[in-house]
Amino acid sequence: MNEGDKRLFVGIKISSKLQRELDNFARGTEHYFKEDKPESLRIITVGEDKLIGRFLEDGFPTTGIEDVSRNVRSIVGLITSGYRIPDDSIRIYVDPTANAAAADS
Repeated sequence: MNEGDKRLFVGIKISSKLQRELDNFARGTEHYFKEDKPESLRIITVGEDKLIGRFLEDGFPTTGIEDVSRNVRSIVGLITSGYRIPDDSIRIYVDPTANAAAADS
């Protein structure tokens, strides 16, 4: 297995305050979590942290990172009826389960 097998995830750590907001998400926003679209948000666990965000497709252009960051912040704001996410809280993470899944197949 090499480092290239890992998938990148752009998202924010879910704090207890954000979790409360997500637990009471705005009605009609469920479609933002559909897994069949690459731009849909997902909640994953990395280590001890829960994250909300989206995966980047393989070969994603670096020029699009800022757009993805804005998109994640915007959708989380819609889902939570305006929860404010600071610009610098959106991060890029490596999904450790991508390698595990590849090894299992």
